[in-house]
Amino acid sequence: MKRLKKVLLSVIILCTIAGTGFVYYVEEQYAGIGLPWTTAIDLPALPDLPEPQKILTEQQSGDIYFPTRSPYDFSELLTNFDNTLEHTGKGTLTLPKGASADNPVPAMIILHGSGGIDPDREPKYAELFAKNGIASFVIDYYSVRGSTSDSSYLMKTLSASETDILVDAYSALKVIATHPAIDASRIGVTGYSYGGMVTRYALDARVRDIVAPDTPPFAAHIDVYGPCHQTLGSDQTTGAPYLAIYGDEDNSVDPKTCAQVHNKLADNGPVETLMLEGAGHAWESSRPRDLYEFPYISNCTFSFDEKTGNALINNQPATTAPAGSGREERAFARAMVMMDAPQCIKQGYIIGSDKKSETAAKEKMLSFMNQVFNEA
Repeated sequence: MKRLKKVLLSVIILCTIAGTGFVYYVEEQYAGIGLPWTTAIDLPALPDLPEPQKILTEQQSGDIYFPTRSPYDFSELLTNFDNTLEHTGKGTLTLPKGASADNPVPAMIILHGSGGIDPDREPKYAELFAKNGIASFVIDYYSVRGSTSDSSYLMKTLSASETDILVDAYSALKVIATHPAIDASRIGVTGYSYGGMVTRYALDARVRDIVAPDTPPFAAHIDVYGPCHQTLGSDQTTGAPYLAIYGDEDNSVDPKTCAQVHNKLADNGPVETLMLEGAGHAWESSRPRDLYEFPYISNCTFSFDEKTGNALINNQPATTAPAGSGREERAFARAMVMMDAPQCIKQGYIIGSDKKSETAAKEKMLSFMNQVFNEA
């Protein structure tokens, strides 16, 4: 039956894509906007990893393994978190010179984009932060869920939902806060594109209360070109300062939608935005700046019921997996979401190297972090 469902899904998706006039290279060019589709739902098995740590020592840096969970669906996080899949998470900790128990430093947890850790981006930010006296912890949310460098783009985005990444962020916060050389009251979170969306989600006070209730909340949130079409269905926040940076030539980040989302957040805490004139998406990338035929969401809103956490598209119920479903069944339902709203998909936005925008964004990030951490 499962195989039949997969075949039917493949046929339906191909017919729908052709019927709407869009051309998608489904296996290669899915942009990681949070709502993927696929022709195969068999997710990779979780790998065997070293024993996770809950408490760190003063000298620790490099790869660190920590306890986390994979609820997959936001409804599971919101209503059934203690019964969700437990496993091991992973991140790489970089400490600046001089960090010690006698001189604890601030830190930023870094959430990579949908393509995985990019040598041009996440490690470079870790270096930049270290030069400015700030530790960093780059989370790898794909490999711990079985994806490898050889996995297709689609399989990566299906293996870790935005809900899983959100749990990883707060699970990492809990363990990084125990590091003697890091000030637990001055730990922020930043992310790029897919990770940028999750950085905004991490403002949700409900999530903090569920995943890390006994740890100080994130002190700062920096969302870099994260799309705004999806919210978690609640305006409750931790009250932490939030900075959003994006370009006015990035079709995947609609300025009008972002303004609406940011205005609601501003009712509960400080919000800053920096719209870079002429900037596209992923300006740190080494790929040439150009218009790439990746899909994105437009003129539609995606959210979740505030009480149940069930998915909504334009305030109407979307396809959800039955209670008790495993990750593969939830991935199938996630893929079917695209059948609920094919009219929401557009195609083509600017991606690529833009040193002017990169410089301006990094200057703003450092200024924001210095202000927040100095006031903490």
